[in-house]
Amino acid sequence: MSDDSSREAARRLRLLFGRFADASLGRPLDEDEALARIDEDLSFVYDDRAYRHRPGLHDERGAGLGPSVLRASAWLARLEEVFPEEAIAVLQRDAADRLGIAELLADPDKLSAVTPSPAMLALLLRYRSQIPEAALPAARRLVEAAVRDLERALALDLRPALTGAIDPRGRSRLHVARNLDARRTIRDNLKNYDAERQILGIERLVFRKRLARHARWRVIVLVDQSGSMLESVVQAALVAAVFASVQEIDLRLLAFDTHVVDMTELARDPVEVLFSVQLGGGTLIERAVGYAATLVSDPRRTLIALISDFREGGPPGPLFTRVKDLVDAGVKMLGIASLGRGGAPDCDQRVAGALATLGMPIGAMTPRELAAWVGKHVRGGAP
Repeated sequence: MSDDSSREAARRLRLLFGRFADASLGRPLDEDEALARIDEDLSFVYDDRAYRHRPGLHDERGAGLGPSVLRASAWLARLEEVFPEEAIAVLQRDAADRLGIAELLADPDKLSAVTPSPAMLALLLRYRSQIPEAALPAARRLVEAAVRDLERALALDLRPALTGAIDPRGRSRLHVARNLDARRTIRDNLKNYDAERQILGIERLVFRKRLARHARWRVIVLVDQSGSMLESVVQAALVAAVFASVQEIDLRLLAFDTHVVDMTELARDPVEVLFSVQLGGGTLIERAVGYAATLVSDPRRTLIALISDFREGGPPGPLFTRVKDLVDAGVKMLGIASLGRGGAPDCDQRVAGALATLGMPIGAMTPRELAAWVGKHVRGGAP
């Protein structure tokens, strides 16, 4: 048997028996990063001996919510980078059974007792097709609770960046809630504080002028919904809901894989957005950018934010042409890279770099940074 044949046979045996066969097979995967990645992903589900060495798992087989359950969301996000679609379906089903996720999702009482969190939100969305009908109401309530908490927190952080600063030069005669200067109102009425009853009597409300606004900007958010993009899709849905609530912004929300779905009508409700996206499949960024181009009526008052891993499924040339045409027309373009493990940008560096040279800045932005970037242009600032 040739050396190549022997090595291939060793690789197959290593993948079959797992890392505990290293001593006998001579660690045949050490020099092959791709096969090592497959080995790690398979071990996460099928290697019971490895399972016993993962802290926090052994006592939580069943419907527990330890590291195995929450880590499964990150594990699922990377499957499509390595395995074909048929294998992914089998891996997801087996993971649900072996890690206790299936039992959790099937029990409405267990779901109702779960504390909402971003990690649990991602997990539920990944496994939503496996949630029995009887448990769907509890799963939806959990998603809604997590989304609403995150949306409220984001709104407090993002709206000031989007709507502009209060003008310190004078008070406003337009007495509406958005112009209320709460800090000045409290300070001016401290003399009316009743310490015994712990009540502050408001004798006079203070309102401030806001900086002048121009015509509305159209902000088009393009969201890649390939399988590895879940965390970015969740973030985009929340940010889009905040953007849609700002009067100065005419929001368009588009989700895409090899097709484009206009989700603008759902943009104000991130829960509906998240339950409507179909994660998985290929990616044709050029098609999404082309559709966005049809929504541009005033190029110099249009922003396009593309949230993607920039792994274009087709030839990149047509994508580069689309982006160049939009930039040359005066459209502001921004690329937002998806985040991998550890929060590092996870994207095709070649495609991202080429887009950046064409006038589409590429970055890994927090929601606050994105809002500041959009708000700067909405308020007429320089790029």
